[in-house]
Amino acid sequence: MSRFIAVGDIHGCSKTFEKLLEILDLRRDDTLLCTGDLSSKGEDSRGVHDQLLRLQHRGVRLVLLLGNHELMLLAMQRLVGADVDLTAFPPSMFRGADISFFIRSNETWATLKSYGLPCADNADFWAFQHDHPERHFEKVTRKLQRTDWELPQPHLDLLSQCKTHHIERNCLFVHSGIRPSSLQMDDAHRAIESQIAADARDLCWTRDGLGHAPRFPELIVHGHTPLFYLYSFIPDTTPWRDEELIFKSVVHDGALNLDSGVFLEAGHLTAVEIPESGRPCDFRFIRVPRLDPVCKDRLWHFNYR
Repeated sequence: MSRFIAVGDIHGCSKTFEKLLEILDLRRDDTLLCTGDLSSKGEDSRGVHDQLLRLQHRGVRLVLLLGNHELMLLAMQRLVGADVDLTAFPPSMFRGADISFFIRSNETWATLKSYGLPCADNADFWAFQHDHPERHFEKVTRKLQRTDWELPQPHLDLLSQCKTHHIERNCLFVHSGIRPSSLQMDDAHRAIESQIAADARDLCWTRDGLGHAPRFPELIVHGHTPLFYLYSFIPDTTPWRDEELIFKSVVHDGALNLDSGVFLEAGHLTAVEIPESGRPCDFRFIRVPRLDPVCKDRLWHFNYR
């Protein structure tokens, strides 16, 4: 019987992901679903993309959700003329994503750095804390014509496979969540359609649904909000607290957050094996403490110029 594993945001932490894969020992026809945000923040986004390509080559079924960092990366790749086909995505999905890419605090520079692109450490390309993002974007697009920012084609093809959502094993998988108004619908398919019709970007960015239980029966499995940050969005974080991990992924109020902040000093990477029944009482959790170095931004001081 094939296995179904969902893993939270990896954020370029290839060593931690490698250890998780060693524990999981995935076989041909097993499914690995990633909740999005494969890249940025960590030091080795390219390595994570390579790991996923190797899994796919071995016959592991990959389901990759479109995280906000994939959103920004693909928008930027389209901007510089790379061969990416984004026609399968809703038109509203990429609105403003290329501007967001150039905001330094979004840490997309770490992805470019992992690909050996020197522009990652060129302050001229980035909008810092006191810059106006739209005006900066207008300025920087002229420079892009003289810069090679394109990722390898196999990696672009991999990222182009990303999905806005996925429903399987009695779970609805999205990157960030769904707005409360859509959560009130009693059918997960209609809830997703409603969200896409209103603004598809919310599937990658919103945190408004945190703490709101859905009316539809499927469990929402998502990432995007590191467990350490939940206190900013949910008044009572008691269900997620743990003496050993401080915060852990738990099924609570119809949702499961798999983002364990692996890129942070005290972070870890969480995966869950979901049985065919989709019953949360039979979920098996696997947690790997962060093994990668914390990625440092050598241009951080420009935020205070």
